[in-house]
Amino acid sequence: MRTFRMLISAGLLLAGATGALGGEAPAAAATCVACHGPKGVSANPEWPNLAGQHAGYLEIQIRAFRDGQRENPAMAPFVGKLSDKDIANLAAYYAGLPRGTAANGDASMVATGENLSAYCKACHGMQGVPAANVWPVIAGQQSVYLQKQLAAYKNGSRASAQMSTVVAPFGDDEFKALAAYYSQLKP
Repeated sequence: MRTFRMLISAGLLLAGATGALGGEAPAAAATCVACHGPKGVSANPEWPNLAGQHAGYLEIQIRAFRDGQRENPAMAPFVGKLSDKDIANLAAYYAGLPRGTAANGDASMVATGENLSAYCKACHGMQGVPAANVWPVIAGQQSVYLQKQLAAYKNGSRASAQMSTVVAPFGDDEFKALAAYYSQLKP
C-alpha cells in the first residue's frame, strides 16, 4: 500500500512538472527571463544563474523572497503573488535546464580562490555541486553575485548560521577570489 501511494505521489509530481520535463517554461517564468535569461543564465554578473540549480534550494529562496524573509526590492513585485505550486513549477523548470559556466571572475585570483575553497567543499561539494538539494550549486555561478552573497552572509543581511560562521574571517579579497574560482568551474 505504501509503495502504491509513493507511485501515485510520484506520478502527480511528474504531472505537475510536465512543462519542466518537456522543456516548456511555466507561465510564471515569463517574468524571470528579463533578469535571469531565457534559459536561466543571466547576462548580468550581479544576478544569479538559475539553470541547473537544485529545485529544493530554488523553492526555499523564492518562498523567502515572496514571504519577506529575504529582502530584495527587485524580486518582490515578481514573486509576491506566486502560489506554492507556481514556485514548485518554476523550481522544477529551472532545475531541469543545463547549467552554464559564467567564468567571469578575476582570472588572476582563481588559484587563491581554489586554496580558500577548502572551507566550502564540505557543504558545496568538491566541484561546487552539493549533494543536499537545499544547498545551492555554486559552480559556474556569476562571480559578482557570489561576492555579494558572501558579503551579505558576513554582514548579516542574509541569514545562515553556517555561512556566517564560515565567512567570518574573510573579507572582500577572499570573497573575490572564491567567486573567481567558483565562477569558472564547469558544473
